[in-house]
Amino acid sequence: MRTKYSYFFVLFVVLAGVSFANAFEGTNNTITSGTFGVAWLDGDGIVHVYDGQSAVVKPIPDIRISTIAAADILEEGGDQLVFLDIARRALYVYSFKTKKFIGPFGHNVETITTGRFLPNESYSSVVASTYSGQAFRWTKEIMNKAWIPLPGSFSQITAGKLNSRNKADDFAVITDANIYVFNPQWQTYSILVDGKNAVALLVGNFTTSPNDEISFIDKSGSVFLVQNQSVEDLKQKIICAVAGKNGKNGNGTDTLYALNKAGKPIVYDRESNSWKDVPFKNAFACSNLITRTNADGNGHELFAVSRDNLYQIAKDGTVKQLSDQKSTTVLLKSGESIVADYCYKNVPFKPYISKLRTPSGYNILRDAPYDHLHHHALMFAVNVNGCDFWAENSTKCGKQITISIKPKSDNATEELQSELEWQDGNAKLLLREQRRISVLRGDGVVFLNWQTKLIAADKDVELDKSNHYYAGLGLRFDQTMDKGGRFFSDSESTNKFESIRGDERLTECKWMAYTAKLDGKPVTVAVFGYLDNPVPTLAFTMGNAGKSFAYLGISHNLHRKPVVIKSGDTLELNYLVAVWDGEPTPETIEKIKPKKPYKK
Repeated sequence: MRTKYSYFFVLFVVLAGVSFANAFEGTNNTITSGTFGVAWLDGDGIVHVYDGQSAVVKPIPDIRISTIAAADILEEGGDQLVFLDIARRALYVYSFKTKKFIGPFGHNVETITTGRFLPNESYSSVVASTYSGQAFRWTKEIMNKAWIPLPGSFSQITAGKLNSRNKADDFAVITDANIYVFNPQWQTYSILVDGKNAVALLVGNFTTSPNDEISFIDKSGSVFLVQNQSVEDLKQKIICAVAGKNGKNGNGTDTLYALNKAGKPIVYDRESNSWKDVPFKNAFACSNLITRTNADGNGHELFAVSRDNLYQIAKDGTVKQLSDQKSTTVLLKSGESIVADYCYKNVPFKPYISKLRTPSGYNILRDAPYDHLHHHALMFAVNVNGCDFWAENSTKCGKQITISIKPKSDNATEELQSELEWQDGNAKLLLREQRRISVLRGDGVVFLNWQTKLIAADKDVELDKSNHYYAGLGLRFDQTMDKGGRFFSDSESTNKFESIRGDERLTECKWMAYTAKLDGKPVTVAVFGYLDNPVPTLAFTMGNAGKSFAYLGISHNLHRKPVVIKSGDTLELNYLVAVWDGEPTPETIEKIKPKKPYKK
């Protein structure tokens, strides 16, 4: 009924920049399974592999990865790992047999899935789409040659036996929130579901039909099942979903698993048409799920990822921890809600806030987008003694090295304190930094306080001139917020802006806010530079004309007036960031009076 490789076609959410992944944490493009075992990405984009027995390895430690899949690409008697490199946006294939990877192939690749798309294929190929919306198919034969173009364009894609009459896999795509099925053999599309705001797809055989079915998630997180163009609401909001193959070699009805919004595994019971809890004898929340076919081909195993660790969940709910990776992220929380994620270990050049959530849990930030890889969500950097700590494209660029970090509790805290060293490209110490970050949930608003104390090392240092007039504290937003948003500030500073280049502006103001739609819902973020900061604080904005990405930050006029810190002296800078669901009025923002959150 299905090929033995069809169990790879679990929820492989492939994103057009953003949508489902940014509204909900878990997406299965960061975890996959194959004959090699289970592979997953940690918070630094490094892949780990559990071999199905005991070993956890890192086969590709030197490449930061954004998306992984498994397939029998190279005809080696087993599966290989297919992945996208964050920096090059290119395709690689890793061979577990030779312990080597081949690539890069292509460029500007955004989404991938794997399958056997032609009747006579004896191995899998890759279907990919690029940021320009073009679709291609890649096989091992063409390597660095031109890829095979496919008609149409799509934002997300997954594959399976959607029509049992076809001798090869079809794939389902999302275009403008509608779902289509593409037949690679005949090169034709047919619409399956329209008008449902689909953002994520899962293919599996969830009924007694000879065909696989499509399950999809809409923008609200609700999950649906499609049968012969009939859409059934499964009445559950979820983070992600996965299919578990049953019966010998998968010849049975698949089991539909999901993570609810609390990060707990649940399973859909077909007989009662209801969701039930998966027995789970641990208190932590999961971020992702995957299944793997048993060694004897009869049934499946369930795995979960929580932060950087992998767990196996037995049918009785017993949880076995398969890895013990030290977390590289501190979770900042207010009450029971996780507000922000702070990445500090194994980061390319500087620690940063990778996620900042609205009161309802929507992440507004984007980390390392392909157009500016050095834009790390919410970050802080300036030039020092001519050394560039902002960019990340040269060995001459400086690095912010975390020396110590002290959250109040283990990996979940309201406040963290960290000591950093600012080293130039030759590892020479220029600055020491004492960084302090805390979060607080107010009435319908989330606050993040960021304090930086820069201490000159052995000699005087200069925060100096450069063309980085935007250097300071900066926020890069979710891609869906790039278009259609608007900046606004306190009424006293409406006309106190300077046009720098294109739609880039520097504005003298008490605060600057940006409001835009995130997955169709309005959100607002405001930044405040404290009035008692010893250097000028100017709001930097980009994206006013809607022709580029949106950016908001606080700059310090260093491109015109450098600041010298004497040896042993300290420069203290304080910032406040506030985030709302919806659109607060300027009067509401005006009532916020920033005060130093930390005592001397």
